[in-house]
Amino acid sequence: MQMQHPFARRGPAFAAITALALAAAPAADAAPPDGAALYNQRCAGCHDDPGASSRAPAKAILATRAPDDIVDTLAKGAMAPVAAGLGHAELDAVALYLTGKAPTRGAAAPADPDAAAACGTGGPPTAGAPRWNGWSPTLDNARFQAQTGLDAQNVSRLRPRWAFRFTGGVGGQPTVVGGRVYFGTGSGAVFALDARTGCIHWRGEIKGGVRAAATVGPLAGPSGGSSRLAVFVGDRTGGVHALDAATGQEIWATKVETHRFATITAAPALYRGRLYVPVSSSEEISSYVKDYHCCTFRGHVTALDAASGRTLWTTYTIADEPKPYRTDPKGGQLYGPAGAAIWSSPTIDPRRGVLYVATGDSYTDAPNTGSDAVLAMDLVSGRLRWSRQITIDDNYLVGCTGAPGQPSACPRTVGDDYDFGASPILRERPGGRAVLMVGQKSGAVIALDPDRQGQVLWRTQVGLGSALGGVEWGMAADRDVLFVPIADPYAPKGKGRAGMYGLNIGDGRIVWSNPAPAPDCATAPKGSLINICTSGLSAAPTAIDGVVVEGSLDGILRAYGARDGQVFWSFDLGLARFTPVNASGPVKGDTMNAGGATVAGGTLFQMSGYQTSNPKATDLLVAFTIDGR
Repeated sequence: MQMQHPFARRGPAFAAITALALAAAPAADAAPPDGAALYNQRCAGCHDDPGASSRAPAKAILATRAPDDIVDTLAKGAMAPVAAGLGHAELDAVALYLTGKAPTRGAAAPADPDAAAACGTGGPPTAGAPRWNGWSPTLDNARFQAQTGLDAQNVSRLRPRWAFRFTGGVGGQPTVVGGRVYFGTGSGAVFALDARTGCIHWRGEIKGGVRAAATVGPLAGPSGGSSRLAVFVGDRTGGVHALDAATGQEIWATKVETHRFATITAAPALYRGRLYVPVSSSEEISSYVKDYHCCTFRGHVTALDAASGRTLWTTYTIADEPKPYRTDPKGGQLYGPAGAAIWSSPTIDPRRGVLYVATGDSYTDAPNTGSDAVLAMDLVSGRLRWSRQITIDDNYLVGCTGAPGQPSACPRTVGDDYDFGASPILRERPGGRAVLMVGQKSGAVIALDPDRQGQVLWRTQVGLGSALGGVEWGMAADRDVLFVPIADPYAPKGKGRAGMYGLNIGDGRIVWSNPAPAPDCATAPKGSLINICTSGLSAAPTAIDGVVVEGSLDGILRAYGARDGQVFWSFDLGLARFTPVNASGPVKGDTMNAGGATVAGGTLFQMSGYQTSNPKATDLLVAFTIDGR
């Protein structure tokens, strides 16, 4: 079948967008927006004097970014809630003020660099192997892929085969199905690439930016449907989209949460026609939003009919709706309980008919039992089967330290921000009993018994822990060992435990460890995490036969031996230069965070660049194969 050119499909939708843009343009005699004033109103509170508690890059670092990146972040990225209500001209004015350069939107459009990378031919998409579909290749979220063609004997021969450049500050972990690589970006683009060459089968666009992994499956659910393949992806505004896997055209879209700060940061889980969507939020940053009455968001899982996007059920992590519970020192009304966002993908347990999620912290002092907890929900009805809270009173908003002068919305009792950002991993213990393992930003790993209402089986303190981990975004496990990356970016000198650890699944005992080497900050500024140079491990690891792969915050990708932690292979993406298939010149790699490597068909796919860690990062997807062939 002859493939339609992936960038020729614009039609009525493109015309409508163009008309809206023209309609939104200011009148010729209108005063231009004041970028400095808008920055001072919306942004200065975090960026003019950033500390560890704000996690915000300094204004001087923002000034190094491209103006279009600033606009994308404000329009559909992490800062969209802060920029709510601003029009195109106002966003452009902020970008111009920060960078001294005008965004290119509205100017003559440059040639599309992706056009030259379009695949010349290609058959229809399939659901066949080799596959890494969503967050993990298996429903238990162990991030273990067997029989990949890569192992301890040949992993040292991995070399880059191709690279692909994208924009938006962050890309979702790549999903590999039927010889195609699917991923979304912070700018709202969704790509289908050829796994062998990196050429583009199609590029779609959705209204919200993407940082979650995509999930591919049939467009069929409890209401019926067909075997037609769809790409399911969540966006950063609380929307879920089903795109045609053959063309990238949107089939349906559903808003699972309308809260101003809602976002989806994790891959939806697809099982028997139901799409389970975890919902998170950035309401933690609302402490710096002028006149905002915090806090009203509650994390939840929403189950959708995969065929239609119709909501089947929604279960909140906090049962009680927020209500007025006190006033702040300035007399503003505060609401609670709130929080318990779900940052990670649900874990599916077909044997018990449940899904498991781990939750984030509380935003208020109002008591609740759903924050910093592990919850089990019925797959069909959403009924809460059991809940196990690990940390109580972990009440936190960005900028809240308990010190004088903190934002007025801060909780009276301020916690350590030790929430869960990693998916639970379901494995069998020796003797056949199941174990559900979760890693916390405190640096602790906890094992629960799914057959006994989440009773704690063992607990191991691996890292020192901090608001940015400890265990940040994920763990992995083979049949015997749990692989735990530790970040510890804020640890006092000599106290941190950044590195990779292997824990015995049966009892939690640390069987090996390999500390992260100190970063070379003089030659590797890519390791900057909000002005902190660190070699910590925040990204999720990936386990294959005899090997576990992990990318570091200072840009080094390593393969460790699964039994002893010995490093078999390393590759410094931050110092390497690549010539992407869709770029005319060389591009440098960068830091790694959040999603980890995916492995399928003898190829390892790795995202490089994460602007929350390094605002100056360049975004790349790199494919590694044996000897680069």
